[in-house]
Amino acid sequence: MITLTFGPFSGTPSALLEQVRKGRMAAQELPIALLCEQALAQVQALGLAQRSELLPILAELVLHKLRAFAPKPPPLLAETEEESFEAPPFLKTLVALEEAIAFLEQRSRERARVVPVPPSPLPKDRRLRPLPVQVLVRAAERFSRQAELHLAPETFGLPEAWTRICRFLRGLRRSLFSHLPFKTWAEQTVAFIALLEAKKQGQVELVQAQNFGPLEVELLEHPKEAARAKGAAD
Repeated sequence: MITLTFGPFSGTPSALLEQVRKGRMAAQELPIALLCEQALAQVQALGLAQRSELLPILAELVLHKLRAFAPKPPPLLAETEEESFEAPPFLKTLVALEEAIAFLEQRSRERARVVPVPPSPLPKDRRLRPLPVQVLVRAAERFSRQAELHLAPETFGLPEAWTRICRFLRGLRRSLFSHLPFKTWAEQTVAFIALLEAKKQGQVELVQAQNFGPLEVELLEHPKEAARAKGAAD
């Protein structure tokens, strides 16, 4: 149930409309915008019949307030001085609003006799009999394609990367990682893993002065050099 509250009034929209009809509440004092906002905030919880009743009530409240501010028509002239009188546009709007309220009230009465029912189920085709899932799978297998994954043989691995590193550093003994003869990203990745393995075996020394800085690679050929480099690191 919708409850409208403003000033001294608190109650249902129909009770407010009854107060206005009987003159117990001035139509000029109706806050129409506030009333509509309160009603719309509560309308989601209503059923179809209650929603259809709410709109004519709000429209009639608007009509009462418009009539309160409408200019009064001029007095009728005598028969001898009668002239053609045309209603102002404001009064035409009131007449149209009254017709809309009457239409909404009629639709509300008609909807009150409508009972919502769920749709009837579609008829089943008796020629089709249910089949097990296994039968459907076997029938679809004939149209499926076998997926085969062809992997290219590995042509550049850790041994190849380490061999290339040793050949390059044989005469230089020391170089930056970016200067090593590896062009592609894949080759550089494999070479870096090979250097880590060589570092663990004590065959190279890796030096990096700062975080994310250039990496310097030094080839250690003799075990004594490897032990000395390891002791210096400790």
